[in-house]
Amino acid sequence: MKQFTIILLLTLILIPIYGEDWITIYNDDLSLVRSRFELKLDAGRQEYNFDDITSRIKPSSVIVSGGGIRVAEQNYEYDLAGKYQIMAKYLDREVIVIMKDQSKLQGTLKFFDGGNTGIIESSTKRLLVISDSETQWLQLAELPPNFYTKPTLHWSLIAPKKGVYPVQLSYLSGGFSWDVTYNTVWDEKNLQFNSWVTINNRSGRAFDKVNLKLIAGEVNQVQEYYNKGLTGAGMQRYYAEDSAAMSAPSFEEKAFHDFHMYTLDQKVSFANNQTKQLELYPTMNISANAVYEYNTYSTAVNSIIKFKNTAENGAGKALPKGVIKVYKQDTDGNLEFIGEDSINHTSRNEEVAVNTGKAFDLVGSTRVKENKQVSNRINERVLQITLKNNSDKPKKINVMHQLGTGTKIVESDLRYAKDSNDKVTYSVEIAPNKEAIFSFRERTEY
Repeated sequence: MKQFTIILLLTLILIPIYGEDWITIYNDDLSLVRSRFELKLDAGRQEYNFDDITSRIKPSSVIVSGGGIRVAEQNYEYDLAGKYQIMAKYLDREVIVIMKDQSKLQGTLKFFDGGNTGIIESSTKRLLVISDSETQWLQLAELPPNFYTKPTLHWSLIAPKKGVYPVQLSYLSGGFSWDVTYNTVWDEKNLQFNSWVTINNRSGRAFDKVNLKLIAGEVNQVQEYYNKGLTGAGMQRYYAEDSAAMSAPSFEEKAFHDFHMYTLDQKVSFANNQTKQLELYPTMNISANAVYEYNTYSTAVNSIIKFKNTAENGAGKALPKGVIKVYKQDTDGNLEFIGEDSINHTSRNEEVAVNTGKAFDLVGSTRVKENKQVSNRINERVLQITLKNNSDKPKKINVMHQLGTGTKIVESDLRYAKDSNDKVTYSVEIAPNKEAIFSFRERTEY
């Protein structure tokens, strides 16, 4: 019989010292896992069960290659051993039931519904329906051969000759997630900006000393994109040896395709069902401004901290989406929490606005003083804005008003600015314990 048609059942040896893993984690419960290891194979076709995978693996994304071996067949085995699964596959086989009174019943298993077990008793051939509540334990001859204790990839491999083969495995998986928390301290002029990545491993597998990358951005067709370049020169980049010094781990950020990639400069370990936190960037001291904003028709004046994400301001980093928490030092030297806000992915040179909450001593209100239909296609209305400063310091409030389609301001008590999105801004200075009232007329043409 020719060598390539011989089917052998072998115990294949995985060389752990050669093993290495890479994980790239995306924002939406998606990760790309890559592993490299060696298999000792005989010539011809043979079977191997590989169970060092996550329980959230996407089987259709699996790629196996390396060293000239061929994968003739791959099965993803996830019918894991458990009482119900074992009993379902033990039908028409002999079992022994030990009752709580230590009596023994022996027969052929006919059904198992989770609450009762039905057997044809060997000695009498009668059908016995035995309640689980009266059963102490069941004795089976052996575990059925087609059961697995862990999610498993079953490979049928073909090796051209006997030897040790390097294997490269990659697959997409759920179970990993990451997000960023920015802890900041505000001193009215600057934000001391600390950024922490929180990584959750709910994948069903632990990883020891893994190479870690994070991808920030809205990724579409991830499998198609990342299935490219996993061999050849691209693979060599993945196999580069880690030469990081023994220092605190840090991320190197770079643009990657239309996203941003953060590569950790040291290997890291993850236990299953573990949450790990790592510093994203070293502490930054960012110049920022405090502003008050009142949106017409709203009931509150918001306290906002704004900064432009530039190197000149002390930032200039691609900021992944996350939550910015703001603290401020009290006169007793203790930090007090003053608010938090979420941000989307923010690239360099974009503005970041952190809404810390509603200003207690500032009040705003909007009143429609006049609303008239000028013609069938034209409507006009007059809005009156009232602002109150009940604090003992002068305040400046930016009044924000969004113009609708076909709407423009035709009369106004105060000067205003308008941006490219037709948002109008009035900047109003208010003395302590005073109020300011102004109006404007807007016209809408249909």
